[in-house]
Amino acid sequence: MKKYLSIIDRRTAQVVLLCIGVTYLCYAYNFSFNLNVMFLSIAVIFPLVFTIRAAFKRRDNVIRLLSIFKSSLNAVYYCFAINAKLSDSSKKQVADKLNAISIAFFGVLRSEENEPDNVREKIDEVFCFLNDNRDSISNSIAIKIIRFLKDVHGSIENTVGIKMHGTPVSLRAYCLIFIYMFPFLFIPTLVYDLGTEASWIVYALGIMHGFILISLYNVQIALENPFDQVGMDDIKLEEFHYKNNPPLLEKA
Repeated sequence: MKKYLSIIDRRTAQVVLLCIGVTYLCYAYNFSFNLNVMFLSIAVIFPLVFTIRAAFKRRDNVIRLLSIFKSSLNAVYYCFAINAKLSDSSKKQVADKLNAISIAFFGVLRSEENEPDNVREKIDEVFCFLNDNRDSISNSIAIKIIRFLKDVHGSIENTVGIKMHGTPVSLRAYCLIFIYMFPFLFIPTLVYDLGTEASWIVYALGIMHGFILISLYNVQIALENPFDQVGMDDIKLEEFHYKNNPPLLEKA
């Protein structure tokens, strides 16, 4: 039941009450007009579908980037873990640094701030550790580690960029304004087409159409920030956290 109620909020109640009020006024003052409903489809449905598709695309791109982030951190860890010249304590230190990168990065995604400076500093710590232990790490392994760190850095910057730049704000504002205007345009047309003998049908159709439109808008708003762990379709960030691998660390 929770997943069905997640799209219902204050805006839903406002639109439903507005539909009821406009229908009542239309019958009370015998007001109606004939308007082509195709106009409403172009004015409301198309922008809503566009923004929802854009939000889903952003979410899919973030999932891909987070997968690269986690796999690259694992690859960095493996490059250090298979090195027989490094001590177990050094390998454990690397694992802790990588875990700190993951924690800091997901902290940025969950917060309202979009400044990953702390994450960049922790990536630099891994690079400094690599430089400090060059005597124990071959050039080929060092190049691989740098390449994987580059992938980590790229996935972080891209993900933060996607979070900062959402779907067009003006288009979302336009959709919301037109949804609130919808009852004033659609319901008088229903009254014109159905007349006064089917008032309950006009009430039902007006409420249903208004509910559908505002629910679609609420779905798009929930998808706009897939990191806050509030919506039902938010990204499960815990699945992309880097996790230390103690068995491999012990074997190394």
